This record gives sequence, structure tokens and C-alpha cells, in this order.
Amino acid sequence: MIRFVILALIIFGCQTPTPKPKAQLALSYPTPQYKLLVNDCAFAFEYNQLAVSETLSVCSVTLDYSSLNAKLYLSYFDLTESSLDTLLMDFDKRLKMFGKQAVQIDESAYENKAQNVLGSCIIIVGDSPSNLHFFSTDTQRHYLTGSLLFEAAPNYDSLAPAISYIKSDVQKLLETLRWN
Repeated sequence: MIRFVILALIIFGCQTPTPKPKAQLALSYPTPQYKLLVNDCAFAFEYNQLAVSETLSVCSVTLDYSSLNAKLYLSYFDLTESSLDTLLMDFDKRLKMFGKQAVQIDESAYENKAQNVLGSCIIIVGDSPSNLHFFSTDTQRHYLTGSLLFEAAPNYDSLAPAISYIKSDVQKLLETLRWN
């Protein structure tokens, strides 16, 4: 009996636990297919077919990425009716408001002299309610601005792949933006 107990202790007591390997989140997004946004406003651009275009008001558009629980809000301003300086100050205020929890702010500038388009795309790294903002203008007549919002808790680590995917779409939007 004692031999049986000692043998059982040796067999069951000498097992060392092996750690489980860390799992990696494997998100995959479809390859973007772009189409032209057709509207009655003073601009046109290509956007990802994954997003659904919805008109909010005169020249304000939402690109709804329902599979990502995200919406890209776009607003157009005619610079003959609005001041470029005021719009740029509002853009900076928006960045300060959303950037309170920022760890880092990444900015990429864009310029296309042939199409008279220049702008900037800002990524706020951190747990912000809105991590992507951009604007584009010709500095004389047209100004287009946009912000990305998710219908989820602001957790940058979880949202980073979706933010990166949509940032590529914003870059395509800026590259194909034409003023009418």
C-alpha cells in the first residue's frame, strides 16, 4: 500500500506544467476595390466599396464601414463662405480634444500640385475616441475634412489593424480627390 502511494506521488507529482503558446489575433480584411463617389458637391474621390456612402446633409458624407463598426465622417466647406484660418484652428482644436490620451501623434502630409490638392492625415496613437483625422484644401475655394469614429470602446491596441486599413483608404481618397 505504501509502495502504491509513493508510486502515485512520483507519477502525479513530477509533472511540470507547460505554458500555452501565446495566441496572435489574426485579422484579415478584403483587398480594397475602389469606386468613384458621385454627388452634387464640389469634390469627387474614390472610396472603398466595403464602405457604404451616406449623405448626411449638403456636402457632408459618411462612409460607413459596418463590418469594422467604424464610420468616416466627411465635411466640405466652401472657402468663399468660410475662413481657412478658422477651419484650420477648428481642426487643431479637434486634435487637442481627441489627443488628450495620446501616446504619440503621427502626421503625414499630402500634396498634388497638378490637381491643386494639399492636405494632412493625422493618426492619434492611444486610447482616443477618434484616432484618424485629415483635411484637404486648395487654399482658395475648397476644404474637405474627415474624422474616423468607431462604435467600440477606445482601445488602440485592438483598433490598430482597422485604423491602418482605413488609413490606406484615406490615402487613396486624398490621391484621387478632385475639385469640381
